[in-house]
Amino acid sequence: MIQKYPIGIQSFASLREGGYAYVDKTEVIYRLITTGKYYFLSRPRRFGKSLLLSTIKELFEGRRELFEGLYICSTDFDWQPRPVVHLDFASTDVSGIEGLKIHLDFQLTRYEMTFGISHEGLDYSSRFYNILKTACEKTGRRVVVLIDEYDKMLVNNLHNPTLHEEIKAVLRPVYANLKSADDYIHFGMLTGVSRFSKLSVFSDLNNLQDITLDESFATICGITEEEIRANFASGVEIFAASEKIDSERVMQILKENYDGYHFSKQCPDIYNPFSLLHALKEQAVRPYWFASGTPTFLVRMIQNSGIDLRNIFTTYATEVELSSGEAMGTNLKAVLFQTGYLTIKSYDSELEVYQLTIPNREVERGIFDSLLPCYAGREKELANDTMLRLKMAVRDGDAEQLMHLLQSFLADIPYDLTRKKPEIYFENNLYIIFRLLGFYVATEYRTSQGRIDIVMHSPRFTYIMELKLNGTPQEALEQIDERNYAAPFASDARQIIKIGVNFSSATRNIDNWLIER
Repeated sequence: MIQKYPIGIQSFASLREGGYAYVDKTEVIYRLITTGKYYFLSRPRRFGKSLLLSTIKELFEGRRELFEGLYICSTDFDWQPRPVVHLDFASTDVSGIEGLKIHLDFQLTRYEMTFGISHEGLDYSSRFYNILKTACEKTGRRVVVLIDEYDKMLVNNLHNPTLHEEIKAVLRPVYANLKSADDYIHFGMLTGVSRFSKLSVFSDLNNLQDITLDESFATICGITEEEIRANFASGVEIFAASEKIDSERVMQILKENYDGYHFSKQCPDIYNPFSLLHALKEQAVRPYWFASGTPTFLVRMIQNSGIDLRNIFTTYATEVELSSGEAMGTNLKAVLFQTGYLTIKSYDSELEVYQLTIPNREVERGIFDSLLPCYAGREKELANDTMLRLKMAVRDGDAEQLMHLLQSFLADIPYDLTRKKPEIYFENNLYIIFRLLGFYVATEYRTSQGRIDIVMHSPRFTYIMELKLNGTPQEALEQIDERNYAAPFASDARQIIKIGVNFSSATRNIDNWLIER
């Protein structure tokens, strides 16, 4: 029987009744609902947050038949139904405040009809409070409150401060009921992509336990390698057969492209579930997650920051920074982490800092592919054509062609993009280009004698590139030789190509280079 993958299915009932594969998360869910009352969880988009809340909803509504064979059926969980109020903002119209009001009104009206409540003359906050109070009083049991994608409109309107404030003015008093209506609530949970707008929305709500970086709940969303082997072994085998490779090679390919997420200090590797399931179903590796939504506001933030990209995509942050309350436009690291473009690589307990990096190949190629047209000031199709020719030059060891293409590429960048910090734009463009080529690339490569600006490996060649600003390519080559930068690669069978490059701030381009093999 061919396995059914729950792609796009956010309803736990539909998933179970439809016979779709389900990775059993009820052990960690049981721990969640029995050890606390109010929770907030941040995870990147399409990471399973909606399915998580749907699972909790069915659980508290007492639908035990949906959970047969799962861990929670072996526990002492009380299957007596409770009233559940589930507000879902995932499909909210993000184009204006009226879309939010219509959506909110629709969701509140459903529950008012269920419990026979009139809302005439009441604002949204009072209506929500009345729903919680009446539901508790009429059923004799406290209410479960689930709010999915609480920050959807806030995230999508970061570029519009006026609208952003209007949205907060509507949502803040509604969400505040999670504290003011405490007597009527049994359990409450909010999920979203961001935490950077949390404090501004929950200015009066301090009873939420933020489990985003909590070790106990690190695997509550996403899929681990162990879970792949236990639940999707047949899919991996079918993929392997279609590619005429063995299953372990498929696991390696999936790992390189979709694994690498960590949400705590000691978290196991977690795969992006959206891309993983798509890849297993289609038996092909593609940028499924990245293609499902272009991070336009992130690209805008990165470009406007003027920062050296090498200082973003391998960086360090404290827990306070990652949990920053109001990071809009100011804490780029926190935004990139919260939205899934950076993840935790390691934790230094002595310094109490996290090292952050890009999680996998899908994210790396996707983010740089989005950034290149912005930094280069040209259409994506033209940029992609140049990238293909650059890749061929690197593969073939044609260093002269490589440098001519780079020079031509940089020459076409509009003046207004480079006038403020031309050297930063130069370095960022080279960084983006080399990361996109698909070969191994390292910048600021450490040796015992210093740091090499760029090291790049193709199957047959190793490129060592030293960059100078308003100097000479001869000086750059001399530095490569004097500091013996080629030594770490001497035992490698690949031919070494040394390139000394000078960048002119006057012309805002590469003005000369020297190549030595």
